[in-house]
Formats: sequence, structure tokens, C-alpha cells
Amino acid sequence: MGSLVAGTEVGGCRIEELIGRGGMGVVYRARQLELDRDVAIKLMAPDRTWDPKARERFLREARAAAAVEHPNVVPVYRAGIADSDEAFLVMRYIAGEDLRTLMRRSGHLSLQQAVEIAAALGDALDAIHGAGLVHRDVKPANVLIDGSGNVYLSDFGLAKHAMTTGDLTASDGWVGTLDFAAPEQIRGGKVDARADVYALGALLHLMLTGTVPFERESDEAKLWAHLSEPPPVPSALRPGLPAELDRVVQRAMAKEPDARFPSAGDLGRAARAAASGASPGPERTVARGRAAPGGGGAEPGLLDGSLTTAAQRPRRRLGRRRAAAMLVTATMLVTAAAVLLLAGGNGRSPPKAAAAHGLTVGATVQPVGFRPRDIAIADGDVWVISSKRNRLTRLDAATLRHHGVQTRVGIGALSITAHGDAVWVAIGRRSEVLKLDAQTGRVIDRLHVEDAPWVIVATASGLWVAARDFIGPDLVLHYDAAGRLRDRQRLPEDITAMTLGRGRVWVGTTGSRVFSFDLHLRHKAPFWLDAPAAALVYGAGYLWASVPGDDAVARYDPRTKSVKTTAAGHRPAGLAVAHGSVFVASNTDHRLVRLAPRTGEPVGAPLRVPDNPWAVASGEGHVWVSGLGSNTLSRIDY
Repeated sequence: MGSLVAGTEVGGCRIEELIGRGGMGVVYRARQLELDRDVAIKLMAPDRTWDPKARERFLREARAAAAVEHPNVVPVYRAGIADSDEAFLVMRYIAGEDLRTLMRRSGHLSLQQAVEIAAALGDALDAIHGAGLVHRDVKPANVLIDGSGNVYLSDFGLAKHAMTTGDLTASDGWVGTLDFAAPEQIRGGKVDARADVYALGALLHLMLTGTVPFERESDEAKLWAHLSEPPPVPSALRPGLPAELDRVVQRAMAKEPDARFPSAGDLGRAARAAASGASPGPERTVARGRAAPGGGGAEPGLLDGSLTTAAQRPRRRLGRRRAAAMLVTATMLVTAAAVLLLAGGNGRSPPKAAAAHGLTVGATVQPVGFRPRDIAIADGDVWVISSKRNRLTRLDAATLRHHGVQTRVGIGALSITAHGDAVWVAIGRRSEVLKLDAQTGRVIDRLHVEDAPWVIVATASGLWVAARDFIGPDLVLHYDAAGRLRDRQRLPEDITAMTLGRGRVWVGTTGSRVFSFDLHLRHKAPFWLDAPAAALVYGAGYLWASVPGDDAVARYDPRTKSVKTTAAGHRPAGLAVAHGSVFVASNTDHRLVRLAPRTGEPVGAPLRVPDNPWAVASGEGHVWVSGLGSNTLSRIDY
């Protein structure tokens, strides 16, 4: 595809300059006209988007990518199909350089810089995998580093996946870069989050040594090495590296996915621990949906014919002997892959299919505080607060037994949230927010809020607090990761609910409105509900609001700015989006209602839960519901 000239407008953006070109399309620096900011806009070639199914997949996955919020992930602002039939993605513009450029200039990186970049990328991939996405193309060109040294993972594989699955049969439909490709990507078949773990391990090897893991003279030799040769040993190329770091790379690049780290974040933490001699801590799987182990659909592999196409691209033409040798090699690889597929299974039978609408109350703990009002999931534990109890409740998510320190927080806890290794608790009567270490349960910081904190939400980059002002309208306050107040916004009405999603802060008010702010609390744009929202949650591409005054749940579509309202029991309260469904606590008829995100309509019969369900949360593979009237915490199984 040709280059667009400066001044051309695409998707509400004015093209400024070409900044990159690849097999899937081109990337420009552009100006987003509505918000007057620099963005990066990637345009896919028209021949990638002629198929309506490909367009639908692209837009669906773009919506999922836009919901990924992480400081090390380049956020997706918008996606669509331009008038020229080119699919486009609008993303944050990162002023800096990519890792490929840095590596070319410096050779290998310092030990500390390499493991810190790997840890940042591991956290970024965990966020992507937690959203049900697989990147598929982790490589130096997709790692951006800004002028302050911040690391960003860019170029989701979502566009490539959407354009190369289903009925499309493009000869170059394989997704990935051979130097960082996992064996299952090469063979073809199901690809999940563990393929990204393999690629991150290969990238860590490159950063430590300046050399890709399997440096070979030909593509087919590299391919064979990924399939059959032992994982590389970084210290063999750079003596003096810790032996434990060798083991980290080798485990990450294990041939069988089950032998690798369960999550990319585990890999990053293990690399950091190996460099410092510390313990990496517990491991956990965070991937969901298609990214979860075995959850991915079949994808094309290099052994599906792309090897020959890729190998025919060198500058010089192949001679007959080389072509014949390639054919023999490809045949051998197909045979080897067949042997691996037959002999390399993990011995486990596929999971049993769930029964229709198969939800059950798996276990219930009682008592859990007194009128437990909020839930958070962190570090394998479920944390529950009660405003009338001076200690929070901390349960092991697997056993539902009390676990670790049951932290004393004082009377008046109103909201709890968690992100990464931190748990935050808002104490309304003391105008204080406590920060707890998720592993030890100890209070490690205190924020003194100018008014009573009512609702709190957190990401790795900061904390947002809805504060109750008993004289004037309420406030939303933004604190950075160090606990410094950065932004404040006063609302025209009192606040009833707040959540984060799609790079926005969403705030419900007593005036039956929902205000939308950017993360620095600018650009408010309210829309109306039929009654005030009791809870808000963002997921599956929509903002969801429980509206107890109308016995309904409202679904707001930020793309069309439309609201759809669905009846959802009596006095709906807490909400959670998980496993492709929206779960709603129907407070006065003691039910958990399940909605389908696409239609917003109920799925099956409501599930009976203990009295007066209130808070709903998802995590550790389950949905969790607190019962106000029964002082319970229930685990919902699928």
C-alpha cells in the first residue's frame, strides 16, 4: 500500500508523518482532531480487510484491546474501517525509540536493565492475557522506550489474528517472528498466553547476550532449532551471568507450554529475583478466555505452507538443490511435528463441558464480618470489608480458609480495591485510605484525603478516590503511585459509584448521570440513566450500571453513545464482568442474575445465593458474592 500524504484525515486524525512500515500495514504519527493530541495510527492494507468476517473479528478484538489498562501497554483509543477500506487503529503516540534500535546501538543491555524491561513486559502481557488476548508477536520492534526510560508493549497481535483466521487463506497468514516464535506457533494449532511467555524468554536472552536464541544461517535451521534443540544458555555467550537466570530463560523457552512459567509476570519476577538473589514469590495463571491454557482457536503455522513462502523471499533466487533441500527439510519437520503432537500431550483429558448456564454456589463462608460491603481479589486471596468491623477478612481463594494477617483497619471501611501487589481500603470516618501489602497484609502507607473517601479504584499508575463532601458537591481525586495528589475534579452532584475502563474514569451521580473523565480528570461528558447508579463496571466493551431505582441494569456503548436497559431482578447492586458474562447481585430477591454482554439480556434462570447479595467481584477463576443479610461470602463456580 502507498503512503498517505501529510494532511490526510483518517478516523478523526490528521496524518503528520510516516513513522513505520511492516507486513500488515503502515504507522503514522497523526493529530487526533477532537482532543488535539498526537497519536499513532496504524492502517492495515485493504487486501487484509476485504472480508466482512475479518472486519468483524478486527473490530471485536480492538474493543477488547481498548479495555486493557496498564502503564506498560500502549493504549488503543479507537478502531474502525476507513472510507478507503483500510482498517485502522488509533493508539497513544510514544516519543522515543524501540528496543531494536537500542540493541543495535548498545549490543547487549546491562543485567539490571534487561531484567527490569523483562519484568515490565511481563506485567504488560499479564494485563493483555487477563483480557483474553494473546499478543503473538513479542519482539524488539514492538517494545517502545520513551525519553524517561518507561517501557511500553505495542502492536497487539489482535489485528494480525483477526486478519489471518477463519476463511482467509493468505499465503503469509502466519503470525509471529521466527526468532521469537514458540514451537506451537510453528507447528500450527492452538496458541495461548504461554506462546508469549516463550517469546519473552527469547527476548530476555537477546537483551542479555545481544544475540537471538537460535542464530542460524537459514530460516529452516532456525525453525528446526525452535522445535527440537534444547533452550539456550545465556551465560554460555556472556560468562558471569547468574546461573539462576540461565534457568529462567530455559524454563521460559521450554518446548512444551505446560513446562513454562504459568504467566509472563511470573517470568519477569523470576528474572528480577535471579538478578538480585531474592525469591520470586508464588506463581499464578492470569490468562482468561482464548488466552487461557488450551483456550485459543486453531491458527496457521509455518508448517502449513508458509515456510516455503517465507524462504523464497531472500534477495537471491534459490537454486534447485537448495529448493530440494528445503522440501526435504519441510517434510522432515512435518514428520517431527506429527511425532511431537502424538507424543507430547500432557496426559490430561479435555475439561468437561459445562451444563447449560452451569453456575453453582460452590462454597459459602459464614460469618464474614458484619454486613460485608465490598470485595477485592489480590495475590490469590479474597479480601472482604465490613464498615461495622475493625478488621478486614482475608481468605485463601483456593481453600476459603482465613489466610495471613486479618488486618486491623478500624471501623468505617467503605471500599476496597486491589492492583498488583497492593490492596487499598477507604476508611470514610477517618478520611483515610490505607495501602496494604497483598502478601503480608500489613499497612505500608496511609493517604489522608481532604474529604471522606467513598469509592476507590486503582491501577499500577495511581489511585482514584470519590470523596464525600458533606457541605458541597463530591470530589474525584487522583493520586499517583507514590501517593501524591495529582488531579481533582468537583462534581455538580453527589457521587454514587465509580469505576475505570477504556482509559476513562466513569462516575455515577445522584442526578442519574454518569460522567466520563480521562485519567487526569479532564473532558467530562455525562450521559443520563433512568435513575442513579448503585454500581458501575466496565467490561466486554461496555459500561454497565446497576440501577436499583428502576430494577434494571443499563449498558452504555461508548462507540454509539447509546444506552440499553434490561430488567435485572429487584434492587440490583454489585456487578462483575467475567467469563463472557455480566453478573448482577439482585439484592432483595437473593439471586445472582447473569447477562449476555452482546445482547444485554439475561442468560438462563437466576442463581439462588445467600440473603441480600451486595458486592460482586471476579478473580482466581470464580465470581464472588457477599451477602449483607447473611454475613456471607459465596464462591460461584462454573
